[in-house]
Amino acid sequence: MTNDLLGQVIGNCRIEALLGAGGMGQVFRARHVHLDRLQAIKIMHPHMASDPGFQARFRREAQAIAALEHPHIVRIFNFDEQQGRYYIAMEYLPDGSLRTLLDRRARERTKWPLNFGLDLVRQAAEALDFAHARGIVHRDIKPDNILIERHAGPGGRSLYVVKLTDFGLARMVEGGGGITASGVTVGTPAYMSPEQCQGLPVDGRSDIYSLGIVLYEVVTGYLPFTVSRISEAVEKHVYAQPPSPRTVAPDLPVAVESIILRCLAKKPEDRFATGAELALALRQVMQAPVPPPPPVPEGLIVRVLDAAGQAVQQAPLTEQGLTVGRRAGHRIVLDDPAVSRNHLHIEWSGRRVRVKDLGSRGGTLLDGAPITPHESHTWEIGQRLKVGPFTLELEQRRNDQIGVTLAPGQDSLQVVAGQDVAVEVTLVNRGTSAETLTLAVEGWPAPWIRLPEAPVRVEAGAQEVVRLTLCVPATSGMHGGTYSVQIHARSVDQPQTGASAQATWIVAAPPLLSLSITPGMARRRDQAQYTVQLTNRGGTTAHIVLMAEDERQALAYNFAHHEIHLAPGETVEVSLEVRSNRRVFGGTQTHRFTVTAAVLGGGSVKAEAVFAQTSLLPI
Repeated sequence: MTNDLLGQVIGNCRIEALLGAGGMGQVFRARHVHLDRLQAIKIMHPHMASDPGFQARFRREAQAIAALEHPHIVRIFNFDEQQGRYYIAMEYLPDGSLRTLLDRRARERTKWPLNFGLDLVRQAAEALDFAHARGIVHRDIKPDNILIERHAGPGGRSLYVVKLTDFGLARMVEGGGGITASGVTVGTPAYMSPEQCQGLPVDGRSDIYSLGIVLYEVVTGYLPFTVSRISEAVEKHVYAQPPSPRTVAPDLPVAVESIILRCLAKKPEDRFATGAELALALRQVMQAPVPPPPPVPEGLIVRVLDAAGQAVQQAPLTEQGLTVGRRAGHRIVLDDPAVSRNHLHIEWSGRRVRVKDLGSRGGTLLDGAPITPHESHTWEIGQRLKVGPFTLELEQRRNDQIGVTLAPGQDSLQVVAGQDVAVEVTLVNRGTSAETLTLAVEGWPAPWIRLPEAPVRVEAGAQEVVRLTLCVPATSGMHGGTYSVQIHARSVDQPQTGASAQATWIVAAPPLLSLSITPGMARRRDQAQYTVQLTNRGGTTAHIVLMAEDERQALAYNFAHHEIHLAPGETVEVSLEVRSNRRVFGGTQTHRFTVTAAVLGGGSVKAEAVFAQTSLLPI
């Protein structure tokens, strides 16, 4: 079927290339012949039409999923039948799917930040909640059906938006009891819920189970069950308990494991009841505050330098003292043949530091002179110990060694959702040696901020300015209000060493527009007048650009004002003249057109009207 379709026009779209194939049909890249817009077209397998009930189910389900207008659901442009082929034309997303990202991660052996993976699943959960509230169950949630749209983000980073696809396709071909008319099981065995495996009725909680499998795979890199056939699916999903995610990924937070295991409960009533509940649980984990560094007592630090003079590790010196050697288990482990397994002991009485060589083979030098084994020698700040190729230094640690300050005025900010804000943070090192610092932010949702990709090195007695980017999404999941924020800087070598800065950041709701056109239909010969009314119900001024288009490109449009600044609560009316240069002879030509109000910075609203162009001659 593939070669036969290339170059053909189906539903006003010319088929260009095959994108993929599955049990229900093939997906092609196509270009709309009138709009010059790339689309994806899913063409169902020909044998589907042999099912007597398929045509009715196809139109019923396609109409339902076409009505699912949501930021995280693929848009449906058209669906129909042409020469016995049933097709659905939809939004084209060239960046692939979650499966693409998972395969790349496995191939490159990289590890995702936890919140990155959680946010992808959170977006999918919100899409499911929207569909379930309208009575639509997906039935085949898996990474291949979670498409990805990549956007350029601040600092050169990529932002990933999830869009679910293939809603309702399983229902179209279902012949009852979760089995297709041709005897094929609906769903993908590795991701099927227990009730799907048994052919029982399903609701939205079945999708929650499948998304729980996806979440397990995203955060651990593995599936909970190895399943390839329906018989294995029944055995594993219905009867076997999934392995604890933390046995696979020991650093996984307990809260994330609890979310996964609740999704994978065998009984639907034990799972999250809705996608919104799952999304909220994920958001709470992502927004969990990063614990601030504990108070740092003034004390002593033992720093280790390698043969090149670079600091390789350090450890605090307490009254319990510390040991140095090649054997694992020492506070300072130096893995070099010139270092004995048990080489050196350092003790501190609170007033004086003493060192004792433990009978090492190569000995220990204090300021270049060998010390007597098994005898205590005083070690003072400024003196150097030589252990094999390593040098140990004693350093006084102060409470105020690290400093964190914000640029003037940025400790109190108003952040408009949908508009990025740059925050400059100055890191100060008052110590006598270089520090490598990491930044963490408490009290502000993690997905709303972009931190430096790597720790920041600050030389002794110097300071560095780093930039954070606040990026509150202009979505329905955005929560406005006041946030008490702490910006923490911590030493990589000595995590209990750090400092914090306080800030109050206020999130303002983005512009929320309503758009209407009057009259809804105008009957005229050549041109018609309309009034476009815009109201800003949001919390900030909207900078708006007006545009209009019709599918056949038969009309010309003239707005009295193309650009508008609309304050919160304000309403404005703009005159619109619509003209047609074509002539109609006999009857009436109907043109449906769309007016779009695009908000600079993100977001838009649309409204439709009709220009009924009448004939030059009486009928």
